[in-house]
Amino acid sequence: MIDFEWYRSFIHVYQQRSVSAAARIRFLTQPAVSQHIAALEAELETSLFIRAPRQMIPTDAGTALYTQVVGLIDRLEELSLEMKYEAGEQSRPVLKFGGPTEFVTHGIVPKLPLDVAQFTVVFDLTVPLLQRMFANELDFIIATKRIDEPGVQYVPIADERFHLIAPIGYDAPEADLKEWMDRQRWISYGLELPIIRRYYQTQFGERPGIRPEMILPNVDAILKAIEAGHGISVLPDYLVEAAVSAGRVQRIAPERFATNQLYVAYRTDSRHDPVLQQVIKALS
Repeated sequence: MIDFEWYRSFIHVYQQRSVSAAARIRFLTQPAVSQHIAALEAELETSLFIRAPRQMIPTDAGTALYTQVVGLIDRLEELSLEMKYEAGEQSRPVLKFGGPTEFVTHGIVPKLPLDVAQFTVVFDLTVPLLQRMFANELDFIIATKRIDEPGVQYVPIADERFHLIAPIGYDAPEADLKEWMDRQRWISYGLELPIIRRYYQTQFGERPGIRPEMILPNVDAILKAIEAGHGISVLPDYLVEAAVSAGRVQRIAPERFATNQLYVAYRTDSRHDPVLQQVIKALS
């Protein structure tokens, strides 16, 4: 008798072209996934993959099987999760997620659908958050960039727009913006100039050659430092709008800006979770 888990492993191996990648997605050992594929091939009496040194190449039979079963397996997983959710009388599960402090605070927290789930939040950068998600410590993350890893789905939810921000009273450059920027005192999120570097590359096609006067690993703190007259920086629109409107800081060359796309990232094996999909819809 064919085991349903054999088909699930087959689909992931087919999609990833790798037993190890499929095992990682399924939270199984590599030998277990290999055993599933071997058992399915024995039951069907046909080879589903050609074992190449670094990848699994589907045979014609493997491609035909995938085409026939992928939709059925996806629907079965959807039904299982929907029934489990309904059997729990639609009680709100606790979802754990992480993301960058400022964007989660200003852009995500106000949109969280508390009628759908309860939430626990942690703050960190994308790479360590991805590692925690793979370790099953987080259900999803807010990612500031796409990192190609097997078993991760990305859904774009917002675009950040970054502007050059200066204290009130700074004279805007009349001609060469880059020359003016190179002469200013800078406040940065980190020594590697993450946001500033993106602005320079977008506007001038090169990396900045500046050295920051102050390092503040918190965007709200950078805004306060600019208000105090300590220097300039590059900050997202959603953070500075109120300060600009109140006349506490100013945009320099407001027609020039850099952008960055943000995503909800989650494990592929969670793609049919009805609660997670409702959360993503709310955040989008």
